[in-house]
Amino acid sequence: MKKKTIAGLAALGAILGAATAAGIIVRKKKKKMLGAGSERPLLPKKNVYFAGGGIAALSGAFYLIHDCGVPGDSIYIFEASSTLGGSFNVGGNAEDGYITAVNAPFRLTGNSNMADMLSKLPSGLLPDMSVADEMTNFQNANPLNGFSRLVDKNCLETDDIALSKGSLKQIKALLSAKETDLFGLSVQDFFENSQDFLMSNLWGVISTTYMIKPTSAVTELKNILSSNDIEDLLNMENAARSQLNMQETIINALERYLESHNVNFSTHCRVIDLDLEEDSGRVCAIHLNDNGTAKTFYLNKHDLCFVTNGSASECASIGDFNYPAPEHEDASASLALWRNIAEKHSGLGEPESFFSSEASEIISFTITARSPMLLEYIKQYASGSSAPGTLTTFTDSPWGLTVMCPPQPYFSSQDEATCVICGYGVNTQTPGRYTDKSMKNSSGAEILFELVKLLHIEGKWDDITETIVNVIPCSMPFAAAASLPHDEGDKPLVVPFKNGNIAFIGRFARLGCGISGSCEYAVRTAREAAYRLTGAKRSSAAPPRRNMASYLKLFMDLKRR
Repeated sequence: MKKKTIAGLAALGAILGAATAAGIIVRKKKKKMLGAGSERPLLPKKNVYFAGGGIAALSGAFYLIHDCGVPGDSIYIFEASSTLGGSFNVGGNAEDGYITAVNAPFRLTGNSNMADMLSKLPSGLLPDMSVADEMTNFQNANPLNGFSRLVDKNCLETDDIALSKGSLKQIKALLSAKETDLFGLSVQDFFENSQDFLMSNLWGVISTTYMIKPTSAVTELKNILSSNDIEDLLNMENAARSQLNMQETIINALERYLESHNVNFSTHCRVIDLDLEEDSGRVCAIHLNDNGTAKTFYLNKHDLCFVTNGSASECASIGDFNYPAPEHEDASASLALWRNIAEKHSGLGEPESFFSSEASEIISFTITARSPMLLEYIKQYASGSSAPGTLTTFTDSPWGLTVMCPPQPYFSSQDEATCVICGYGVNTQTPGRYTDKSMKNSSGAEILFELVKLLHIEGKWDDITETIVNVIPCSMPFAAAASLPHDEGDKPLVVPFKNGNIAFIGRFARLGCGISGSCEYAVRTAREAAYRLTGAKRSSAAPPRRNMASYLKLFMDLKRR
């Protein structure tokens, strides 16, 4: 086996591109230039501008075209990296190893914004079918039979939540508390007198499903409990799954749809600053760094501006088999933009509340192998299922190590001889169970060793490593940033000004309740912003709210387990 060296990492970086300020690079996109010159007044027509090209921006552009009647050629998307998709980005190849990021699951059932968008979005892979139909067909053909969401130290399935009376009492208090009374509190703050909650399997499954930590906001935990039944958390039966990764399934389909409507994409184009009118808060100018060239665009009366003011995938860095993911060196593009405009006008949030990498870092890893051996061992000893797309957490892992068995192939470029396994850890600062290092400081080999030991197949180590192409850890320093404790005004409202032309979209915008660390929330903010700024008489799908009967069901489920 050729174990990758630092030279190998450099080679991989050359293939993927650099991990820029807007996330992991997947492939270069043909750039549509917006015109030469450092300044260019816009034509006297209604244009819409997006700062950032992640899932929120692409969803917003989709809804502007599909539901609001905005012509695609009047929409401009500025993205600082060379690719679109944000935290959905993937990359790599079979020779050097693949890279996957990490996202909280979403559903295609019920009244969700993701379900609505994907039901209207044509599949990029299957003709005459929506993306939702494509994914549903895959799920129907690959049901989750006998699946283990949690396994104990012996790799045996467990769904024993075992909450103390004190923890149950605190959960009841949490669900009945006003949100304003919870601002600024972390999960560990709220459960200070019931610390056994943080040791429970309920917390373990919530933490690893939605990538939240003891230092995350307790409001996020409340919204998760308000949106899920216990059974949903444990069996993932309603979680959306697809044959290929979400970049190729969803983001590529969105790109194709937007390109077919002549949307203007400008990559390697970073929005540096916005000029706002002091009285109305209207955006009157956009300042760009377009591939090294400074440009200013002046907005007309009816033009609109959508800002993604924070990204889960920014400043991501990658390691390899022999080296951990390094500390990020890039500055956060969206943070810098948010900081600049928040300083100019009140009511636009406090960006410094969210960008603390030690408190919000998630480490993902991707194993690329020339044999399905390890994948089969995981299915046999941990997940308990041959169904693809299963997500299994080892409750004995201090890292909260979670492994996913994706369908094969998971990448369209993946050949039949190659197997890909994905995983992540939420507690990146603590030593492992068998590795005397934090996950943050562990190489791909050390993460693989921890996984093999948790599976109790260390006797197969030599056989397994002979098949390994690479194990690539990926550090996402801001992956859980949107869920950090904050005060009511720290996130700007989706539409902050009554007569303004600016909207904030994505996980760092404020739109009532909802799981802010989820893709569903990002799509909802974009959909709502599109409707409000265009005056469409529609509204986005609100997150589910519990009534008294569902609260009673929740507590009965908690007591039974």
